[in-house]
Amino acid sequence: MKTGYLRTAAVSLMLGLCCASPLRADDNYVTLNLTCYGSGVATRTESTNISRYDPKTKKYATTNAQYTSKEPFEGTAVIEISGDTGRIKVPEPLVPSLNTRSDGWFAIRDLVVTSDFITGKVKLNFLNNKHLRIDRRSGLLTLDGSSGNFSGQCEAVDRFTPRKF
Repeated sequence: MKTGYLRTAAVSLMLGLCCASPLRADDNYVTLNLTCYGSGVATRTESTNISRYDPKTKKYATTNAQYTSKEPFEGTAVIEISGDTGRIKVPEPLVPSLNTRSDGWFAIRDLVVTSDFITGKVKLNFLNNKHLRIDRRSGLLTLDGSSGNFSGQCEAVDRFTPRKF
């Protein structure tokens, strides 16, 4: 009697495992190509020369003044994730003149991919780091940092789709 029960239990377990939803390839190894369209705000620092009259010396003196401004922009971010590594092309207004990009790409550090979110850090230069977060359900990308931010709607792109033109 015990043997019949064990056989039935074993067969039920095997059927349950066979009929259960199969593991997807991206559960253990994620390969994603995303294009994210959106907008953001970039901080710009500009300098100008100011000429002032000094009544004591009765001469004009030129000094340099710097100011910062916030500029809105629209742009596109491109993201590639393969396994535990990722890279991103950040919209150009967020890229500082001194930067760490290689062939237009910034590495995504501390990349974490879960079924609901993708998070990481993007080092633009020695002072400027952005926090990356993508909601995999809504497709919303956010890049936040001290010198500006960007948010956009992401779409998956198949790299092997034929070109339109």
